[in-house]
Amino acid sequence: MPRLPGPPLVTRIAAGVLVLALAVLAGFAASAGFGTATAETVREGRPVPADQAQMIAQAALSCPTLTAPRLAGQLMAASGFEPDARTGNGGSGVAGLSDEVWQRWRPWPDAPRLDVAANIVALAHHMCDLVGQLRHGDIDGDAWELALAAHHSGFSVVQADRRIPDAAAPYVRTVAGYTAWYSRQPDFDRDAAAGPPTAAQPAPAAGSAPRAIPQEHLELILAAGKVCPAVTAAKIAGQLMAASGFNPHLLGANGAQGVAQFLPTLWSRYATAGQSPWEPAAAIPTLARTMCALTTDLAGLAADPYPIALATFQWGPGVQAGGAPNLSTVEQHAGRVLAYAAFYAQDPRLGGRPSPRPTVAPAVPTGPALALPTRRPDAGGGASRPAAATTRTTPAATSYQIKGYGGKCVHAPTAADGQQLVLWGCGSSTRQKWTFGGDGTVRMGKLCIDLADAATADGTRVQLATCNGGWAQKFWVNPSGDLVNSVVGRCVEVRDWSTANGTGLQLATCSGGANQKWTKVRG
Repeated sequence: MPRLPGPPLVTRIAAGVLVLALAVLAGFAASAGFGTATAETVREGRPVPADQAQMIAQAALSCPTLTAPRLAGQLMAASGFEPDARTGNGGSGVAGLSDEVWQRWRPWPDAPRLDVAANIVALAHHMCDLVGQLRHGDIDGDAWELALAAHHSGFSVVQADRRIPDAAAPYVRTVAGYTAWYSRQPDFDRDAAAGPPTAAQPAPAAGSAPRAIPQEHLELILAAGKVCPAVTAAKIAGQLMAASGFNPHLLGANGAQGVAQFLPTLWSRYATAGQSPWEPAAAIPTLARTMCALTTDLAGLAADPYPIALATFQWGPGVQAGGAPNLSTVEQHAGRVLAYAAFYAQDPRLGGRPSPRPTVAPAVPTGPALALPTRRPDAGGGASRPAAATTRTTPAATSYQIKGYGGKCVHAPTAADGQQLVLWGCGSSTRQKWTFGGDGTVRMGKLCIDLADAATADGTRVQLATCNGGWAQKFWVNPSGDLVNSVVGRCVEVRDWSTANGTGLQLATCSGGANQKWTKVRG
């Protein structure tokens, strides 16, 4: 399940205890002299099994550094393509993965340990992740060979030795030899004809014309736009366009990965364990959760926290205190995202209306006024802070019933902190009257709908608690009729599909089931 933030980021930033490092691997030295010459020693391998060739070719698209012959060479060295192989260092399966690597990179939560396709994909994502980490460094060597060494001996060993360790050298040579052989085989002739891998296409330049949303991304973007009100489908599309031009294989100069250009530190914080930023099916939903969390956490810094959230996503939390380098670049990036978002908002597939005069490219401003504080706000009030930050939106006066499964309503048996919410027949009780505040909370007087203990697991009690503005109290009814926590992207459901009065409400992964559907009815 997602590794989610605990207390809001802005709280910890204000305390000075959270910093995202953009270059954690600097200081590498020269390599051990591998490189192009390594692949000149050809080592004959076994023919690639017919049922694995396509899997290898698809998995090799995970990042530009990886190719099908390289992946095949690594599989040959690990197992000879045997699905149930056991390696001398404790690895298992066709890719010879350790249990630790498998747990991190298995492509879906219930993937069988020896499933061939799952292990090939897991190896590809693991190798791409190692390449991404190593690019932060300055080792004078081939990134793929260094990643092989890190796979064999551990990333920390390569980092400490600042080169390919002696213990990993035979393995690197073996895989490179098999790779040279597979590059000449008909299974992967297109890779052989293409020659050495080239760098990924760069991110779109400022002012680039927007590209059509790829059909394979459309449903992901539509779903992402339903996680929280502040992050619409058009904004998700605009951010993807500005970051990568919808290129799922882009490795950014700062180590950002995939279609959403996640920094590894942000990915590890918000993503589901075992997923890869190189997979749009994982990256786009995670982008929505991340941006919703950031906009929620940063709500006190500006009337509209979204541009600051964009800057935080691109550069890390240092931008919030005016400490990010190239601030003009950060502002321009936010401007591009918002300009692209305005363009995609006209896309009928996203619910928009086409412009009567379609433009070739949106006007890309130099960037919105981010209203960044010049330093961390303090009790003395010396920081430059938007005037709106001191103003809190009061909850809307209009009250609603939240009507759901079996035609019954969200009900609080008592108006007490810690009281679990239940399903109950709709009536005139004040404990069924809810106001939707401008701060993202759903209120009954001074009490808010809340996740018990700020937990995020399926089955977490949905309760009343004293309103505190925390992320565990951010809920809304989205256009699909889900009562969803806008930070974690999970839904409120009726337990056990029961319509009995008093049935408890709990948090669950959104499934679209009838026991998760709710409607606001003016009370």
